[in-house]
Amino acid sequence: MISHDTPSVRQLRVFAAVAASQSISKAAKAANLSQPGVTQSVRALERRVGDRLFERRGSGCYLTPSGTILLPRIHRFFGQLRTALSETGTAAPFGAPALDVAVNRITGPQIRTLIAVSENNSFGSAARTLKISEPSLHRAAKSLERELRRRLYQRTSQGVTTNSQGTEIARRFQIALRELAYGLEELQAARGNVVSRVIIGNIPHSGIQILSSAIKEFFAEYPTATVQIVDGHYEALLDDLRAGKLDLLFGVLRRPAWADDVSEEVLFKTPYVVVGRAGHPLSRSRKLSLRELAGYDWIMPGPMTPRYQAFRRIFARLPALPKIGVETTSLQIYRDLLATTDRLTLMSTLEAQLNERAKLAVLPFRSPELRRVDGLATRVDWVPTHVHRHFLKVLRAHAQRLSDSVNSSLRSVSTKVRHQTGQ
Repeated sequence: MISHDTPSVRQLRVFAAVAASQSISKAAKAANLSQPGVTQSVRALERRVGDRLFERRGSGCYLTPSGTILLPRIHRFFGQLRTALSETGTAAPFGAPALDVAVNRITGPQIRTLIAVSENNSFGSAARTLKISEPSLHRAAKSLERELRRRLYQRTSQGVTTNSQGTEIARRFQIALRELAYGLEELQAARGNVVSRVIIGNIPHSGIQILSSAIKEFFAEYPTATVQIVDGHYEALLDDLRAGKLDLLFGVLRRPAWADDVSEEVLFKTPYVVVGRAGHPLSRSRKLSLRELAGYDWIMPGPMTPRYQAFRRIFARLPALPKIGVETTSLQIYRDLLATTDRLTLMSTLEAQLNERAKLAVLPFRSPELRRVDGLATRVDWVPTHVHRHFLKVLRAHAQRLSDSVNSSLRSVSTKVRHQTGQ
């Protein structure tokens, strides 16, 4: 996600300087520009955002309401650039004054170039992504290396791409650009034109009915906003979240210990249940043993998923795990194969409730290992816009309502099972 429609970094730098000093002349000195140059940059930025950002008076330049909205996002933009340069690598090559100089010299083309190279396997592919010539991209890439005084690229069998330091700096640069996008969205919203995007990473087998219901209610309040759902494997979605390409992740919580820049929030807890076809041979039993379940072929997702980990815990006391004949995250494949074979799987209670009772059934097996926790994950340093906060409020409310309904249903089923088994 590389934005080609962002303000000039120089204009943002001048805007922040004028806001800090409330003076064109002082800002010119701080930015090492002429006063006409500062005035020109401010006016160009105002044209870009479509609003006045300063009130010019005899005593100085003062932020307008629109300028007040934009300024925090500009500070966060430059904060991400500083973090990128100060936290990357084994030792930062800059002291505080030198760091500020380096940040002030970074340009928009350099930022976009590094991001494009990090997302492609060659300079040629990156140049095509940016729709510029390869020599132009090469100049921007090498000039950034000189400014930062460190190697950012490496040659692979496919071409030149970023090394580990370059990739991490590009990630921070991407987050910085997202801060600018938030600022521009907030300006539009303040004028009554909500064009905000809520970008959600949807983890496979999430509570899609909760997400769908929340989106419907959200659009009732913000009909001109946009919600983008990105489906994918957890590892890829986590990378996109950490790079600012996603606003949040929704689904089963599983944050790895190393991802300390990501926070998780529990929305609801739903146990797993064992599911097979309607009329499955095991459905006639009142209570199933592990050995009975282990006698059948299973359909499961990959070994790194919470569902698979629950599967391992359930059968940990047996000499060997049951056979997993099909490995997939496709819910449709699950349902089609389960309905036509004697295979078994684990589903959340929410997923099981959506199944056609004539085709699939929950089998009578209970275990403390059949548990899962659903919620949302965001970056630790994420500051959502007003529109994002409203979506989160709606999502939490729908999760709570459905959680209450599921828990009530589980209590009813538990009572029924105890009566049937004479417990």
